[in-house]
Amino acid sequence: MLLIWIIVFSSLGSIGAVLTATGFLLIREPIQKFLIPSLISFASGTLLTAALLGLIPHALEHLDVQTALTTVLVGIFLFFILEKTIIWRHCHDMDCTAHRTVGSMIIIGDAFHNAVDGLVIATSFLISIPIGIAATLSVIAHEIPQEIGDFALLLHSGYSRRKALILNLLSSISTIPTAIIAFFALDTIQSVIPYVMAISASSFLYIALTDIYPELHSRVGLMDELREVIMMVLGAGIIIILLQFH
Repeated sequence: MLLIWIIVFSSLGSIGAVLTATGFLLIREPIQKFLIPSLISFASGTLLTAALLGLIPHALEHLDVQTALTTVLVGIFLFFILEKTIIWRHCHDMDCTAHRTVGSMIIIGDAFHNAVDGLVIATSFLISIPIGIAATLSVIAHEIPQEIGDFALLLHSGYSRRKALILNLLSSISTIPTAIIAFFALDTIQSVIPYVMAISASSFLYIALTDIYPELHSRVGLMDELREVIMMVLGAGIIIILLQFH
């Protein structure tokens, strides 16, 4: 039964995010410009809350404080190195420097990133269903803006809409087998789960603090800032409610 939960939610976190992102591109541009910043703000709230109130506390139940936080720190360094070596980017601006790279590199980096998401989702469900749902919601929230940017990048690189969609779907599918493998592997090695939780928290913190927050600070205006705060609090609130069922 737990494996079914993992397969369903890893599919939502990968294929569902790609299809939703593709649908966003069919919406008129003025509406896109309003919705995407709101979704990014929502993602920051879910990522930080899931990491700080869900994943790290669970790691601390099985590890001492120094070991847990050292693992989080190592994870942050690891994701920085991965970003530099395989161009793993979450830029939401279609004209940013990262999105001028070769389309194939974006697909490779995205496939690896989605595989990490599969590991996060499976490990979270092994702890409890509420934490698994909270982690998946956080993954979906930050995946949709990224997939919108990647899809637009492939179009600008000369790919047809059909080919761009197929490539994005293929790169996103890596979430599902990784989640299934993680379920069978981690279920037999329970001692590894706290470390995976700490590394997963590193992933969420890294994305929120190095990618999303700079993007939010690029927008100036009272109404923009107010909307960002409201969406961040909403994202955090939903995760907090889900965690109450753990």
